[in-house]
Amino acid sequence: MAKSRHQLKNIARILGRIAGIVLAVLLVGALIFWSTGALKTKISPGSVPVRTAKPFRGATALVAVQSISENLRAVGTIEPIAPVVLTPRIVGRIIFSRLIAGGKVQKGQVLVRLDAAQLKAQLAQTAAAVLLAKAQLRQAIIDQKRDKTLLATGDVTLATMDVANTAVDSNQANLAHALAEMQAAQAVLGYTTIRSTINGIVMQKYVSVGDTVMPGQMLAKLYNPHKLQLEAVVRESLASSLHLGQKLSVQLEGFHAAVQAHIRQIAPRVNAQSRSFIVKAAAKFPSGVWPGMYGNLLIPTGSHKVLVVPEAAIEHIGQLDLVTLIVHGHRVRQTVQPGRHMGSLREILSGVVAKQRVVVAATQAFKVHIKSKTTNPAGEISQ
Repeated sequence: MAKSRHQLKNIARILGRIAGIVLAVLLVGALIFWSTGALKTKISPGSVPVRTAKPFRGATALVAVQSISENLRAVGTIEPIAPVVLTPRIVGRIIFSRLIAGGKVQKGQVLVRLDAAQLKAQLAQTAAAVLLAKAQLRQAIIDQKRDKTLLATGDVTLATMDVANTAVDSNQANLAHALAEMQAAQAVLGYTTIRSTINGIVMQKYVSVGDTVMPGQMLAKLYNPHKLQLEAVVRESLASSLHLGQKLSVQLEGFHAAVQAHIRQIAPRVNAQSRSFIVKAAAKFPSGVWPGMYGNLLIPTGSHKVLVVPEAAIEHIGQLDLVTLIVHGHRVRQTVQPGRHMGSLREILSGVVAKQRVVVAATQAFKVHIKSKTTNPAGEISQ
């Protein structure tokens, strides 16, 4: 019995020593953890850490309220307004072509020539027929004058005079017919030269030198680069709110700035089952815009107010987005939830309130210029 008590005491001593060692280790670890700053206040959404000691005197900006419009994006393509289609009026073989896809053309410039050898021969024949008709008419007039003189002396009869008058009338008709045929041959010969009717660009070409073309066959399509429009598909519920002449913004793929356009036509779509319309909006598009490029017609659907701060005021640390507030002259770090980019500004969904002051990076301070209650064309949504 005494031996069991002695063993229990030894076990108790051992456990006490182990507990002391563990407690000492924990105390040392806590001191090290505290000295390295690991126990400093962590930043969590909505929390405001302790202020810094010194007042801040750097560049700041106010958290502003902006009214932004909500726009629906109607996808469309750039198309020329009234493109010019080159077609021949006669059958012929192409012996010359200046058609190059994407090439510039001038109004009146010869673009295509057709073989005119046969037409020139026909024109020569009609010219010869005109000369013959003129000669025959001159002879008929001479005969008419002679018979008229002889009729006065009684050497010819009235019947002979009638024949002379008929010969003059007949030869006048023959001359008129020959002249008409010559003019027709000249016109047809002119059809062998096809010229540009506009200052523009060759959009597409369909023929080459050596091809034989038929009347009405498409040779090429030209367009004026200063007369372009965006053709967008808009569903019926939205098209009913649009009207001719209305000004809308157009955002083009690859171009950062939006272009102001006006609606020039609202046409029902061919497929009535789609319940949609084709809206054509014309604008003065920048250089580098070509037919076939994609774009978006921004249709306003309403507006709402958001909080914004300069993009330069937001600091990214790991997965956190923070701003530095100025509270009573001192800096206070605050986590925020950013939203959409709006040029040099950024929407803030949570973490700050209007009229709070935030610190702006010194290199970006000169760019910051915020006005409250302004309109910004941000906030587009898809159709």
